[in-house]
Amino acid sequence: MNEEKKAKYRRKRHKIYIKNKKQKERMAYINSLPIIQAVSFLDNKLFLKIFKTERKNIIKKFMRGMSRLGDGYVWAILSLYFFISGIPNASLYFTRAIISVFLSIITFLYIKKFVRRLRPYKKHFKKPFMLPPDIHSFPSGHTMVSFAMSMSMGTYSINTAIIFYIIAILIGYSRIFVGLHYPFDVIVGIIIGTIISFINNIAFYLITGLPILGHI
Repeated sequence: MNEEKKAKYRRKRHKIYIKNKKQKERMAYINSLPIIQAVSFLDNKLFLKIFKTERKNIIKKFMRGMSRLGDGYVWAILSLYFFISGIPNASLYFTRAIISVFLSIITFLYIKKFVRRLRPYKKHFKKPFMLPPDIHSFPSGHTMVSFAMSMSMGTYSINTAIIFYIIAILIGYSRIFVGLHYPFDVIVGIIIGTIISFINNIAFYLITGLPILGHI
């Protein structure tokens, strides 16, 4: 019985080894492509221009705070504001936003696991201003969720759009500023989060009649 367990364990380890080997070979090929090398070169240059360890403490604290807001606190507060303000169909807007966020989280977790891009502060041997939630950099999950929320709820009106998108932009920028992401991570997070949420908005319009872009 013990021999069977050992053999099963060895087979499992071998499968994991083969899977990791194929993953490394696939990523080595992707990273060798000229367009990827060009983007990576530009990404590194921009990151080092934005992330500087000698920043003033007050600016560091502000950016850390903005980055922390991306954990979900600010979106919970703004969602509560929707209900307190008596905005029509507030529960539908909230449900639409929750679905967009859920889809965004699933998407960025899968992409991160597939791409496995090293955090920029590790590559450049820098000390970040705050610790990351995981080891992978691409894409920026905080940014993706922020723009998914902004497309889902922020587009209710001009005023809400201004509030949501200013916060989302600051969160995205802060992720580079504190040393956790490359600019390209954030840009892709913006694009994918917006696309996911926009498609979800269309689905809600077809099912419930909720306006795709609110009352803008």
